Amino acid sequence: MSKLKAQGSKLLDVTGFEVFRYGFGGFGVNLMYIMVSSYIIYYLTDIAGVSVAAAATMFLTSRIVDALFDPVIGAMSDRTKSKWGRYRPYMIFGSLFAIMIFIMLFTVVNFDTTGKNVYYFVMYSVWSIGYTLIVLPYQSIVSIVAKDKQKRNYMVMASKLMSIPAGLVAANIFKIVDALGGGAGGWQKLAIIMSAMIVPSMWICASSARRFDTKAASETAMLKSDGKKYSGKEQLKAVTSNKALLMLIIAFATNNLASASIKAVQSYFAKYVLQDMSFIATVGNLSMIFGLVAFVAIPFAAKKFAKKDLFIVGTIIHVVYPIGLLFLDPVQNIGLITNLAIVSAIGGGICNITAFMMLPDCVDFGKKMAGLKSAGLVTSGFTFSLKASAAIGGTLAGYALAAVGFEAGAVQPKLVLTVIVLCMAVPAIASDIASYIAMKKYPIDERKDDLTGDSMTTVA
Repeated sequence: MSKLKAQGSKLLDVTGFEVFRYGFGGFGVNLMYIMVSSYIIYYLTDIAGVSVAAAATMFLTSRIVDALFDPVIGAMSDRTKSKWGRYRPYMIFGSLFAIMIFIMLFTVVNFDTTGKNVYYFVMYSVWSIGYTLIVLPYQSIVSIVAKDKQKRNYMVMASKLMSIPAGLVAANIFKIVDALGGGAGGWQKLAIIMSAMIVPSMWICASSARRFDTKAASETAMLKSDGKKYSGKEQLKAVTSNKALLMLIIAFATNNLASASIKAVQSYFAKYVLQDMSFIATVGNLSMIFGLVAFVAIPFAAKKFAKKDLFIVGTIIHVVYPIGLLFLDPVQNIGLITNLAIVSAIGGGICNITAFMMLPDCVDFGKKMAGLKSAGLVTSGFTFSLKASAAIGGTLAGYALAAVGFEAGAVQPKLVLTVIVLCMAVPAIASDIASYIAMKKYPIDERKDDLTGDSMTTVA
């Protein structure tokens, strides 16, 4: 075993080309995630003909089903032994499974009401599991590929930069669907085209870890210094006792809940409140352009400032849009609302990239506290928070709209229009406040803490 570790130590320096290849994963996973998280409820109600209440229920229950699989997949990937290593086989083969279900999810079926509900519930649940098969290993390999924290930051930056094209596709989704013929056919064609780009991007990403995620490494990863295996109980304890991970999960989950609350109804907001679908493209395109600067700047800012402080700044910026929605008439102040939405999206981007930069630190923190580097299981807690917050955000909005009589395609009464705005504002404000509080309690200041050496001090 010592020989294998000695061999592995020679491969600790990730190259620039490997960082570049890893970035392609950001394009693949975000292309699917942004489309589903931003448009699935709209697609189900206005394209597939599912009621808003049924869509909200599917959104919640499928996420619960999916969430149960996150720790299973995390623990399983940590313990996987194969000629491709621990994590790469899931990215290579899991991507094929995920895109098949992705296409089926965005396919309109001519079933009766019950049949439609069952079909989309099953497809959405299975897609969520398939997505986890690729996104969890993709996020886990950062901590095994790069030991140096700055190189990890560059890897996250590369993935976020590659997510920008995915974000631009999502921002212009309605224009693209129309160009592909519109309606159900346009959505299905788009899903097929996306799938043709997702698989190779995940394969390129997997190739970045070829030197690190090996058969030899997979055979020794879950062994103690005496050669015995860590038990499942010990593996779980290493995660549940990780305070840094817990605070990051709470902070990122609530921040993502704020974003999810906005995304879940932004299509309705543009269509029924503003009566201008170009609002989505305008905000999406400009926030991606300005967000590019943030994605490049944050890893360098992290050399001087603690990541937790950068996250807090992003949270404060993120909350300006929902506050504006609460106090301004969006129709009368559409220019200001548009600008606030762009600024808020940039703040969300700062939180997002910073959180992903903090995740490998939490893996190291767990190693320090429990002696076990369980990247897959640690990451599963993180991905669970993403899914749970997205589910809650979408479900709250769906049920609220159903309660006030929303009907897809109809002229909406004033009450429905008011609730659409409130669904974007109130949950987002409350969530951002919770995110701020949790991040203040995050215990790591990497400027002071030695996460890779033999000692660690943590801030209160």
